[in-house]
Amino acid sequence: MPTVLLPVSISARRVFILGLVAGYVDALSFVDLGGLFAGAMTGNTTHMGASFISGNWQRGLLLTGALGIFFLAATLASLLRLLWAPACGILIMTILMVLAQAVHGSALRYWGEFLVLPVLLGVQGETIAKFSGTPMPTIVVTTNLLKAASGVAEWMGACIAPDRVTRPAAGSIFLPLLSWVAFLAGVMAAAMGLALHGSFPFLWPVPFLAFLYWDIRKTERAGQDDN
Repeated sequence: MPTVLLPVSISARRVFILGLVAGYVDALSFVDLGGLFAGAMTGNTTHMGASFISGNWQRGLLLTGALGIFFLAATLASLLRLLWAPACGILIMTILMVLAQAVHGSALRYWGEFLVLPVLLGVQGETIAKFSGTPMPTIVVTTNLLKAASGVAEWMGACIAPDRVTRPAAGSIFLPLLSWVAFLAGVMAAAMGLALHGSFPFLWPVPFLAFLYWDIRKTERAGQDDN
């Protein structure tokens, strides 16, 4: 049976919510965890290597721990997606967001967020990896900018030499760019929340994740999701 691709409009709202969450959580983790990212493992790897070379073993081992937590969470989330369905991952993300709020207001704030936030974005990264036939991560903006650039090049190539270059799939340019915009919006929302000293920073994304769970569950039941 051929795979039924979701309309770009449905994928767009999913990309926007996930990008918003990723940017928001990554920015909060950077502030709350003293320069450590919950999802940007490229940055963590760079800092880890520099820390070891400079002799800051404590910092290097801390970053190693964050990388390990993220990798383990992504592995388990990928297994969950293969055995069950992506909607389960969104439900777990929602629970983790509530748990992050609980530890945020406790005496275990630092270590609680250190454990919960990389797990949250590790789960997100492996829960949904394809949107309307376009494979793309929702927590790595560099990759999505490259995907958008590749889509633009394919579109230009198809206009110049249609016999040699295939026109890119619908959404292959728009969706990666939307992911970048959403990530930036999430970072800005985190910065605004920190400036206003909000008391419940991890609760406002919960309704968005609840809607996303319902949205994905509905299309899963209809046999339309291709993740």
